[in-house]
Amino acid sequence: MDHGRHQRPAAARGFTLMEMLVVLGIFSTVVISATDIFMMSSRSQRKVVALERAQADARFTMETISRVVRTGQIDYAEMDLSASGPVEALALIDSLGRKIRFFSSTENCADPVSSPCLRLAVDGGEPVTATPQGVILRNLRFYVMPDVDPSVFNSVSGRFEADVQPHVTVVLVLESAGQDPRERSIVYLQTTTESRGYGR
Repeated sequence: MDHGRHQRPAAARGFTLMEMLVVLGIFSTVVISATDIFMMSSRSQRKVVALERAQADARFTMETISRVVRTGQIDYAEMDLSASGPVEALALIDSLGRKIRFFSSTENCADPVSSPCLRLAVDGGEPVTATPQGVILRNLRFYVMPDVDPSVFNSVSGRFEADVQPHVTVVLVLESAGQDPRERSIVYLQTTTESRGYGR
C-alpha cells in the first residue's frame, strides 16, 4: 500500500492551530505594549504642556502682584495685621492713588473648573479674575512686614511706628485644571517685593 499518495507536499501544508495561537498571542502582546507606550508618552507630553502653562500663568500672576507692590504702597488701613502670620487678602495703593485689592475667591472665576481663582478689585469696583481659564488657585498667602505702618509717627514715643522698609512675601500655588488628575501640574512660587513708595 502506497502511503505517499495521500500526504501533501511540505510546501503545501498550512499552519497548525497551535502555531496560529502562538502568533496571535505574540502579535497581541506587541500591539498592547506599543499602545501603552504611546498612551504614556502622550500623557507625559500633556503633563509637560500643562506644567509649562501653569508656570507661565504663575509667573504672570506673581509679576502682576509684585509690580503693584513695587510701585505703590501697602494700604495698612485696609488690612487687619493684628494677628501674626499671613493674610489672605492684600490691600495696596498703586502709583496712581487707586486702591487695589488681591484676594482668593470661588465666585465669578474664568470657568467652573478654575475655582478658586485670584480676583483683583480696583477702587472698590467690580473685581476681575486675574488667573486664566484652566488654572486653579490652590493657595494664596501674603506676609506683610512690618505689621504696622512705618510712615505713622507716634507722638508719645517720639518716633515712627517701625523703621523697616515695607515688603510683602507672596506665596502662590497654582494647579492646571486638566480632565485627568494624572495630567495635572502644580506650581509653587514665592517672592518677596519691597515697596518703593515708602517715604517719610
